[in-house]
Amino acid sequence: MLGLLLGSALVSSGLAAQVRHGGLVVSYVDARDAEQLAAVFRAWDAAAGDLRRLGLPVPARVRIEAALNAAGFAQRTGEAAGIAAITRGATISTQRLGALAARGTLPVTIRHEAFHTAQPPGLPRWLAEGLARTFSGEGSRDPAGVTGLETLSESALSAALAGRQPARLTQAYVEATRRAAAKLRVGGWKGVFRNAGK
Repeated sequence: MLGLLLGSALVSSGLAAQVRHGGLVVSYVDARDAEQLAAVFRAWDAAAGDLRRLGLPVPARVRIEAALNAAGFAQRTGEAAGIAAITRGATISTQRLGALAARGTLPVTIRHEAFHTAQPPGLPRWLAEGLARTFSGEGSRDPAGVTGLETLSESALSAALAGRQPARLTQAYVEATRRAAAKLRVGGWKGVFRNAGK
């Protein structure tokens, strides 16, 4: 961890601490989240390298803002308290880093959201989520079998993801990932990016 932090500058900003790692700034409120910084930086660096290999430009400046708790995350983002993270532009809002680590989802969450910072503009929501879950490795954990959403149109699948209905959200993510994976098998990443707007 020390080796990763030597090039980082730690400053206090009100109640939040900030750590810079290259173009990435991580801010957190719970001091225990400092224990997760090395894992965040490793996941970010690996994701950034993989995104560049796919031809996706990683923004020069990205900010990760870790909430104090689930309620704080929901208040800041307007999202449900059970959502791991959300990306808006080059700002990634997450649950407390330690909470994500305890669930075993910190590295995949960072990879997923890194994809969103670099994704081509104009991707429909279902495809953006499916590709992000494939890129992060989340899709490899999906259960086998039907989702019950196979007959949804792409726009209805995007609406199901945007609506965040708890009863269907998991199935919607799995369905989006399966459809994205089918497109990747045919055209590869660059082919999917090239044809996304058509």
